[in-house]
Amino acid sequence: MVKFNKILSIVGFSCLVNIAHAERVLNVYTTSNYIADSTIEKFQQNCKCRLALSYFGDPQEMAAKIAAGATGYDVIIGTGYAIQDLYKMGKLDTIRLPQISALTNVDSKFLHQSFDPQNAFSVPYAYTMTVAGYNKTKLDKLGIVPDTWAVFFDEKYLKKLQGHVTVFDSQRNVYAAALLYLGKDPNSTNPNDLALVRKVIEKASRYWARYDSTTYYRSLLNGDVWLAMSYSNDLFNALQDAKKAKLNYQLAGMVQKEGNMIELDNLVIPVAAKDKQLAYQFINQVLQPRSAYDLSQETGASVPNAKAVSMLSRQLTNYSWIYPRRDQKIYGFTAYPPKTRILINEVWTELKMECH
Repeated sequence: MVKFNKILSIVGFSCLVNIAHAERVLNVYTTSNYIADSTIEKFQQNCKCRLALSYFGDPQEMAAKIAAGATGYDVIIGTGYAIQDLYKMGKLDTIRLPQISALTNVDSKFLHQSFDPQNAFSVPYAYTMTVAGYNKTKLDKLGIVPDTWAVFFDEKYLKKLQGHVTVFDSQRNVYAAALLYLGKDPNSTNPNDLALVRKVIEKASRYWARYDSTTYYRSLLNGDVWLAMSYSNDLFNALQDAKKAKLNYQLAGMVQKEGNMIELDNLVIPVAAKDKQLAYQFINQVLQPRSAYDLSQETGASVPNAKAVSMLSRQLTNYSWIYPRRDQKIYGFTAYPPKTRILINEVWTELKMECH
């Protein structure tokens, strides 16, 4: 009996030791290549924990997953129009701003956005612009300057580019670009505008190679794609890889005269987060000027951190498709009303089935 009790004591002590030394893990849901490696290393050292990253390809994919009840994330990095709906559904926690001392590093013009006027549930992290990435060598030979969204939708250009154009597998981005091409509000919910967009896409899609939000930059690099709807940070990385590969053609990026969409990505904490204390520690870490600098310098993401931007190389900040000029036309996404969202999702599915 004494031996049995001793065994129980040893087992119990062992369990307590294991619990005491259980690894703390912070689960972050984000897009790929959106946290600098140096920031990950520094955070893990400071918190004596492990950062576990999960990835999504499109903001609507993320929103749909969380809305459907997915849990297991402590921090999500998501676009404004997507997280707005999640907060209304009760999926996101109210942010305790006094716990975010590093918020003072965020440029005030990025705070109090229309999707969260009081920053009740979100804190700005970084932003990307949707622009044209292209094979400059090829387009120069064809006499095409991609300074207009017409290059993606007008047959005058597409006949020369047939089979070598990609657009995002994202109805929000493609609809916004088509609306800008038509001279409309990129967030329009007017049924007549949306009907026009459908016709434009139906006509143009026969010339497109595919809908692609994830691998298009590789196709730009290998020369298969000459023109791609691109995220600014993906394009930046493609240009860096092109230099290393010493390609015999030049890749470039360009903004469009009708205007470009910006996706402001934000840090949010799900209601179901398991370690909110660690979540706040992470948010304070990534909002530090050095973390923001590393993110932008390493990945080409644009950061809403004035001190970090002042530290960046002139080469990076000179890209108007990464850090826009004051005279550029820039638009942000707003959330669709439920009826519009359902309608466009249905039409988008039909359009993709019709493609080719």
